[in-house]
Amino acid sequence: MNDFFARQENARRNTGRLLFLFALAVIAVVLGVYLVVALSLWFHEFKHGRSASLWHAQAFFWSSAVSLSFIAAISIWKMMELREGGAALAKALGARLVIPQTNEPRERLLRNVMEEMAIASGIPVPDLYLMEHERGINAFAAGFGTSDAVICVTRGAVELLSRDELQGVMAHEFSHILNGDILLNLRLLCWLGGIQAVGQTGRAMLEGMRHNRGRGGGAILLAGFALYTIGYLGHFLAQLIKCAVSRQREYLADASAVQFSRNPGGLAGALKKIGGLATGSQLVHPRSGEMSHMFFSNGISDAWLAALDTHPPLKERIRLLEPRFNGIYPKVTPLPVPVEEAKHLLKRPPQPKPVQEYSGAAVNALLNSVGEPMQQHLDLAGRLLSELPAPLLAATHDPVAARAVIYCLLLNSDQETRKRQMEAVATLEGDHLAQEVTRIAPDLQFLPPQARLPLLDLSLPALRRLNAEEFARLQKTADALAAADRRLSVFELALRHLMQRHLQPHFFPSPLRTVQIYGVRGVQKECSCILSTMARVGNKDEGAAAEAFAKGVCLLNEPKAEFAFLPGAECSSKALTAALSALDGASPLIKRKLLGACLECMVHDQVVNVDEVELFRAVADAIGCPVPPWLSFPVPPAGTALQAQFSPGAEPRSDSAAGEP
Repeated sequence: MNDFFARQENARRNTGRLLFLFALAVIAVVLGVYLVVALSLWFHEFKHGRSASLWHAQAFFWSSAVSLSFIAAISIWKMMELREGGAALAKALGARLVIPQTNEPRERLLRNVMEEMAIASGIPVPDLYLMEHERGINAFAAGFGTSDAVICVTRGAVELLSRDELQGVMAHEFSHILNGDILLNLRLLCWLGGIQAVGQTGRAMLEGMRHNRGRGGGAILLAGFALYTIGYLGHFLAQLIKCAVSRQREYLADASAVQFSRNPGGLAGALKKIGGLATGSQLVHPRSGEMSHMFFSNGISDAWLAALDTHPPLKERIRLLEPRFNGIYPKVTPLPVPVEEAKHLLKRPPQPKPVQEYSGAAVNALLNSVGEPMQQHLDLAGRLLSELPAPLLAATHDPVAARAVIYCLLLNSDQETRKRQMEAVATLEGDHLAQEVTRIAPDLQFLPPQARLPLLDLSLPALRRLNAEEFARLQKTADALAAADRRLSVFELALRHLMQRHLQPHFFPSPLRTVQIYGVRGVQKECSCILSTMARVGNKDEGAAAEAFAKGVCLLNEPKAEFAFLPGAECSSKALTAALSALDGASPLIKRKLLGACLECMVHDQVVNVDEVELFRAVADAIGCPVPPWLSFPVPPAGTALQAQFSPGAEPRSDSAAGEP
């Protein structure tokens, strides 16, 4: 199986192929419309005894212009309708948001499984939606990327699937997110909507004629029938395009899900229950047809032609997971109310032992873990969730308390500085939130450093429920707390950037960025800035940092590019933010080289500290590369975590910050 970066590159290429196929389908529809117009003109000329011809340049121009304008207008309207990303699709199918603090046992189990998967994948926890009225077993993931992704599940799946089966379905949907399928699916929905609208217009004209048989009705009926026929051609072509990609993406998602959970029985069990259920995976919502390529299993009735099915045959998918499957589906009955989830999580296997030494092969393995979560990551995520204090975990699910969690993560160990920070919270957010910070802070006192960023991930769904004014105060207060000691730590930089990346687009949507840079030379200064910072965070000595930088640059492998170990003044937080923003527009293969170079910098001295890990994750996340939980770095004892600190315009520092959560 290709790695994350190769799959992202393939997804980008698939987008180009789809554009080509879409252009062919549009040409076919435009020519079909012109053919109808030309035949009408030919019949009119023939009826009046004139010289008949099928070619009319002016008619071709106007019919093509109208057809293209109509298709473009519908496609643009679809894009505007879906500008909210995955949430808009879930709402269009009648789904409701499952709030993080839900008390319904099955919904809580589903949320716990999803949160565990998100932490293990290294992506922000998506919003969870439930299709309440759908009794079939199905699900889908949607969005423009990891920041706005949502997962939507049917009521049938929640009531009929066991925890292992839900985990298999969730792993499948997370694979779609990691493989870049969700953006591809949204583009398909928008582009093909314009083609399919031609047929819908014809159908509307035919329906209208049933109630209006006045003068000119015959011509309207004929035009409606012609448009409906052409529209069916467009629908046929659109379906072929969807199926050309969808079935292979489903095979890939099944394979990735098994690699993730190491439990093919869970995914196979969910597919078997679909086969044994009378309603299967079918949905009743009228818009399920246009979104059929996005579902976990076929959401509509089977097509008359196998080539038009968006999903592989059910038995074929099961046999790939379970070769000895006999073809007999089980009887499906509702499951009992699930037991308390925390008790289940405590039974998980222990965390793998940290690896103390790093070889070239180990660096390559760490790089290959980007976008490639394994069972060990899932075990670690489950253990982390089970060991979080119950009040702290509950706080991440409440919009007010989640803000307090963020502020607690930024509290300084120095009492004078902490006093100024608490005064800032009371001034900017009010006494109520300051009291929440005081209540939650003790639970974070002995929290291991590697749990800090996952806490942010867990808080994101609750923070998305803020309004724009509350989010602005959150940003302002977080910046004030970070600036209280007049220096910016690596963790503070990572926290600020992750919040901005995953929450800013939710409150202030911006146009989707596309790949613009295909050569390392186009971002050589930005790479130098990031690698210089990474080298200094892991090495106090300037000479050792320069050696680590040189080691990392070798992995960029770009002969004509010129890299330089930049002075600390040129690696300020502002410069880093600009560098990360520029690299977000680089190709997946450039991103792979950069992350490999960062890892080489980190392991140069055979020691990896928490600050290096957090900076690496911030860099990876900023350029759209999800990093699973780190399995192999030594965790320092509580109260002795190193904290690399630097202020804008100053060199990074690694002063000890004892007692900092």
